[in-house]
Amino acid sequence: MTDPIAIDLVTSTLDLFPPILAAEPGMIERWVSFLYNILLVALGLGFVIFVHELGHFLAAKIFGVQCDKFYVGFDPPLSIGPIRLPSKLFHYKWGETEYGIGIIPLGGYVKMLGQDDDPRNAAAEAERSRDPNAPAGEVRIHPRSYAAKSVFARMVIISAGVIMNLIFGVLMAAFAFYVGVPYDPSVIGTVIPGDPAWVAGVEPGDRVTQVNRMKDNELSFRDMQQSVIFAGLRNHEKPVSLELQRGEDKLSKELVGTIQHSDPSRNINILALGIRSTLITKFSKGEPLAKSYMKDSSLSASELPELKPNDIVVGINGQPLPVSKFSPVPLEYELDRLLHPRHREDVTLQVQRLKDGPTGNTEERIPVDVVCKPVKMKSMGLRFLPGPIATVKPGSVAEKAGAQAGMKIVAWEDKPVEDALSFLLSIAAKYGQKTNITLAGKENEQVKMEWTVPESFPLVLSELMFAPVGLELPGTGMVYSVSNIVGSVSQGSSASRAGLQPGDKILKVKFSPRSEADEKYYSEVVGSASLKEGHPVNNARSMQYWLTTLQLMRIGMPVSLHFEREGKTEQCEVAIEQDQDWTSPDRGFQFVPLTRTHQVNTVGDALRLGCWEIYRRAGNVLEFLELLVKGRLPFRAVGGPGAIAVEATDAASKGISPLLMFLTLLSANLAIINFLPIPALDGGHMVFLIAEAIRGKPADEEFEGRIRLVGVIALLCLMIAVVFNDVINLSRFFRG
Repeated sequence: MTDPIAIDLVTSTLDLFPPILAAEPGMIERWVSFLYNILLVALGLGFVIFVHELGHFLAAKIFGVQCDKFYVGFDPPLSIGPIRLPSKLFHYKWGETEYGIGIIPLGGYVKMLGQDDDPRNAAAEAERSRDPNAPAGEVRIHPRSYAAKSVFARMVIISAGVIMNLIFGVLMAAFAFYVGVPYDPSVIGTVIPGDPAWVAGVEPGDRVTQVNRMKDNELSFRDMQQSVIFAGLRNHEKPVSLELQRGEDKLSKELVGTIQHSDPSRNINILALGIRSTLITKFSKGEPLAKSYMKDSSLSASELPELKPNDIVVGINGQPLPVSKFSPVPLEYELDRLLHPRHREDVTLQVQRLKDGPTGNTEERIPVDVVCKPVKMKSMGLRFLPGPIATVKPGSVAEKAGAQAGMKIVAWEDKPVEDALSFLLSIAAKYGQKTNITLAGKENEQVKMEWTVPESFPLVLSELMFAPVGLELPGTGMVYSVSNIVGSVSQGSSASRAGLQPGDKILKVKFSPRSEADEKYYSEVVGSASLKEGHPVNNARSMQYWLTTLQLMRIGMPVSLHFEREGKTEQCEVAIEQDQDWTSPDRGFQFVPLTRTHQVNTVGDALRLGCWEIYRRAGNVLEFLELLVKGRLPFRAVGGPGAIAVEATDAASKGISPLLMFLTLLSANLAIINFLPIPALDGGHMVFLIAEAIRGKPADEEFEGRIRLVGVIALLCLMIAVVFNDVINLSRFFRG
């Protein structure tokens, strides 16, 4: 049987050797690790194909069919003019069968006597499969030919590849669960202000245990998100049912998600609830601070805290951080609640540090106090007026005070508000104190709201997302937007020198790195080519989006602005600078994600979970195909060889268990795809066999051959299309 699969791991390695030979030991280690992962991926994907073909081969042998070839990969004759190229990497003849590895890694095949998917070879194959022992003048099919076997036998042979994929998918998943599968638990770390989860009262620390009909006590955040996205593709207006666990309490929520955060350039509406997974207060193995801090040469080392990779924050200013049942290390949001209100202050972090450093042989840790100074944010020298109130949470302080969506903040403690961001940061710094603001409605009716700012709370400013709803005023349950109207201009700033004035409306933003240092920084830290192309300030890319994006850029980098003044559009250029009033709540800390390991102790439990995993992943594939056929998913969402290689390499880099889980998904994918009723695939053969069983005779050979040829051409076109998809999607991924 011939089974094409969209897998292609052909890479050019020759260009890699000079940099490897000249590299430092650390870089050599990374390259060795990378090549090792590539080898694991190649072996894993080859194994999935091998298992599929082994199913066909064993079933054929059981029914006495002669098998001429068993190949992983294809071995067509290749040549460039008179030069013949090798078509196989390996081949060995044992008995009647030639075993080999073809040069083209797009699938595999078992060549049986009397069976050939290429209709051009039909006559030659029919002649070859005649019985040489038949009496003179009598034409008889060879008894070991595929065509000579009963319909039932041929059905078993055809379906054996799919069955083997499912069986080995179960076994791979079972082994992974027995060893232990790391996953990101569905514990909520951030709730986006103004989004459906925020309105519904979902809180950081809540754990999702069920999404619609999918219930799992070991639910991963990724699977939860996928379930929400698929539900949104079916009907984004239908509420999503969530079961949450908060401490010992169980909560039920019905949330109507939002599609407003979808990438406007992708033309696909992705449903979101406004929640993010959580991190733990352990710094990454790389740099403990974000690249935008570490690689900006304009920031002095004295401004940055003396943190080390793998440090664990266990307290702040002498106050220990609580530890949840999900992790022995405090969760990030517990630190954020105490750290963010103190964004203008020096704080002292209580840190547990590896005694012998990251490269030591022991996990013993020692306590260290690390002083963190306030970290100044970046700006263009412009202040932007607050926009209208976007959302008011039911039952909140703001609702009780009479605040309504559409009102505007006009004063804070009886002083005009000229800057949406510094206004929020100033109120946050008054934690534990009373304060008040004045709101004005459409008819200029005013509401004065007084409340006490909480002692602890997170400030969500830096979520880089399309169409952010706005900024949450701590302790009020109110979210207000950021307008694109300039409220004031910092004296002495490049914006002041460029002639920008209060009342100007920013229409378009474009980051314009020109110097070699800017380009290098942009390539290493930002990477998104689209931001250099410029985009309008609109609902998708609001001024809050641009202020957040600005924090990634290098100080001194030029920014081109289009603005409107008195009905005329003008253009100017400003430079990114350190802001004297804005200080970063999160201070650029780079923490690692919360992970848990799902491990079972018995073979029976492992097999049960393996069956559940293959069942669930097969369901995911069928649901994806259904949405694709119904037009709810665009065809560009289909991945090919490149997407498979990227996902597989990423899984391999995380360990053997994640790779096995990915191969389980791939096995389910291969099983489902191969059994679709498409000519030249197993499902297409099965359709003809079912028709033969019903009619009592095989289909016309010429008709079947033509249909199969159409199927082969269609598959080739599909392969070309998905490879094109890969080129577009992967180039977009690497461009940002």
